[in-house]
Amino acid sequence: MFHYKIPMTPGPVKVSPAAFPALIADFGAGYMEDEFYDTYRKVGQKLQNFMGTSNEVVIQSGEAMSILWGALKSCVLPGDKVLCISTGFFGSGFADMARSLKADVNLLEFGFDETIHDYDRIESIVKNFSPKVITVVHCETPSGTLNPIKELGKIKQKYHVPVMIVDAVSSIACTPVDGDEWNADIVMGGSQKGLSLPPTIGFCSISDQAWDIIRKTTYEGYEAFLPWYRLIETKNHPNTPDWNGIAAMDAVLDELAAEGIEEVFSRHLRVAAHIRKTVCELGYKLFPKEEAVQSPSVSAVYVPGGSTFFEFNQRIRSHGMGIGGSFGPLEGKIFRIGHMGSQATMKNAEAALDVLAKVI
Repeated sequence: MFHYKIPMTPGPVKVSPAAFPALIADFGAGYMEDEFYDTYRKVGQKLQNFMGTSNEVVIQSGEAMSILWGALKSCVLPGDKVLCISTGFFGSGFADMARSLKADVNLLEFGFDETIHDYDRIESIVKNFSPKVITVVHCETPSGTLNPIKELGKIKQKYHVPVMIVDAVSSIACTPVDGDEWNADIVMGGSQKGLSLPPTIGFCSISDQAWDIIRKTTYEGYEAFLPWYRLIETKNHPNTPDWNGIAAMDAVLDELAAEGIEEVFSRHLRVAAHIRKTVCELGYKLFPKEEAVQSPSVSAVYVPGGSTFFEFNQRIRSHGMGIGGSFGPLEGKIFRIGHMGSQATMKNAEAALDVLAKVI
């Protein structure tokens, strides 16, 4: 069976050993047991610490894209105004998703090598467009960038936008996420990034204001948020839950808490800085502009001249190392190094840099 000796993919990342006992445990009848809801409640509370929120956390079965779809479908009706602020592939993808729901979409795009700026322009659009929903991506993994959200949240609050949705899938447990300080109504995460678990769980925090919108929208599909409203009280789980995955998440969150949340973030920063400094010294070129905020969880680097991504990736793979390509307009132009979660160690970084030195 093939596996990477040097895992540097930008997700799914190497599964944390702390998760293994729970992933193979026998938890019986799942949602029919009180013990499941006790675990669900505890994990939600622990996630709040990494999401910077006191809002209720919903934990669903399914890869993180399911929670993104659930957020939009649970809040957006045909004709609703949705402002999508984009600095990359997933930010623009929000607009495509909202259009498929027949929303009135205003897409504000910055360069894929930039992060959010020009707040006067953003404020003008919010004031004149009066959106029901604002969407934004915190960490754009295809671009290796980290968007500042706080100022956007102030604008959201000033103009009384009902719902702001933040995709924090690739930033939770890698860098500070401050949902309440951002005035974010829905902050979304996934199990396969900073939490170092298989890609089986999506989760999000939901504000009271967002719950009001969700109850009025009454979406009833598989990704719907409505059935999760006060689930701890109702114990009316709408499908078969991933008890093993949630218990494994509990174990990983305990491991991260023992390390210390601030130390977790510092570790990611140290590894990211070392990798970026060294790849530049080796002759590689980073993708984001110098003034852009670079992500602590993933670095985007130009494929060396004279090589296609396929050829470069084959050389990397021959040394037992895993990296990622990119999507959309960046496909074939850059490669990505995923230094997040269990992969964010100096030992792993040094092994990866040795390979990058050999193949350039």
